[in-house]
Amino acid sequence: MTVDPKHHRYFVIRRGQVLRDIADEYGGVMVSFPRTGSQSDRVTLKGAKDCVEAAKKRMQEIIEDLDAQVVMECVIPQKFHRSIMGPKGSRIQQITRDHNVQIKFPEREDAQAATAEQPVQENGVANGEVKEAADPSTPNKRDVIVLSGRKEKCEAAVEALKALVPVTVEVDVPFDLHRYIIGQKGSGIRKMMDDYEVNIQVPAPELHSNIITVTGLASLLDRAKEGLLERVKELQAEQEERALRSFRLTITVDPKYHPKIIGRKGAIITQIRNEHDVNIQFPEKNDENQDQITITGYERNAEAARAAIQRIVDELEEMISEDVTLDHRVHARIIGARGKGIRKIMDEFKVDLKFPQTGAADPDVVTVTGLPENVDEAIDHLLNLEEEYMADVVENEAKQAYMKPRGASAVEEPRGPSKGFVVREAPWASASSEKAPDMSSSEDFPSFGAPMAPKSSPWGPKRF
Repeated sequence: MTVDPKHHRYFVIRRGQVLRDIADEYGGVMVSFPRTGSQSDRVTLKGAKDCVEAAKKRMQEIIEDLDAQVVMECVIPQKFHRSIMGPKGSRIQQITRDHNVQIKFPEREDAQAATAEQPVQENGVANGEVKEAADPSTPNKRDVIVLSGRKEKCEAAVEALKALVPVTVEVDVPFDLHRYIIGQKGSGIRKMMDDYEVNIQVPAPELHSNIITVTGLASLLDRAKEGLLERVKELQAEQEERALRSFRLTITVDPKYHPKIIGRKGAIITQIRNEHDVNIQFPEKNDENQDQITITGYERNAEAARAAIQRIVDELEEMISEDVTLDHRVHARIIGARGKGIRKIMDEFKVDLKFPQTGAADPDVVTVTGLPENVDEAIDHLLNLEEEYMADVVENEAKQAYMKPRGASAVEEPRGPSKGFVVREAPWASASSEKAPDMSSSEDFPSFGAPMAPKSSPWGPKRF
């Protein structure tokens, strides 16, 4: 077959890759081209007849493509070339395969070389020569991508290349939401960039700008922009929710009622907080307005909580305090172990009991506070308990009086200090005070004289 020598190189370049592909596809057909420089247009094919015919037809199609091949330029700023190529040139390889074209990128610009190539000029004069101004419509050679192939395929490849050029859009986002979009340590914005495969640039805080720029492929920008705006709606909804939950009102309550509103161990106020989902703040000790209670939450919930507190205050204001005389000897019995008895009475009759302190002027007076009907019932109950307990007290005192000795006096005379054990009329004491024995005395020497009755002594008769 005849092949124009200008196309020979296409078949034999890359170590004859095109010829190897033809041989693999068409049963091992061998294709021989003339030697380089011979200017011969005869190409020989060897193999089975059917395979040779099919290989010849394929080569003619390739030659037709080569004859119809055009060179087309696509101008894209060099700063986007790396993005267009993709990781390890994967995007360009895909376009080359899809459209059967060749794509050649310009050499990358060296910043230092570019600076060195620019001569110092003033008013278009350099070294005494007048330079013609560069045509602004002429593209920079470093921005030109060259494509070769069939015209229609090159045009499709150019469109594919332009589709890979990153596009930047601006999204108006309120400045106060920027920090929420960025998230903790940038986690929020990184997630959005990974999800939408775009780059999101948030302006510096000191600029106070509302514009966020989104850069990426045109096919991905719409989805990324929608995602960003959706996030803005979520944040605005959260802001509105926080604003609604931040409704605040105050209620004036006499500080003496605060402990009753709080309840034992905060039980009452905790119930109000949980029931109405609000925060209730009582004044601190050093606050000027000690009668102001602050309620924060949804407006309707705060109003309901205030009404609940007001009901408690109204009940407290209706309460009365009455004193009842109960013998102090039964107070401990009424109070009970660890206050168990008094708590039972207070819970049962919805009253408050206050017993006198040690050293009070009247140790028998107990104060009962509550609603009038509750106070009356509580007093009746306390008097019944006093009557019951006093019977036990009288009985115990009678037993104690019976068990005391009859001669025992309530108060014994104080005794002086003990003088110890004293020995009286001891033989050695009396002997030391007597004179020397009288030999003529019949008392000392009875055997010498008439017998005499012995002198009595508490220590018995003397022995010699």
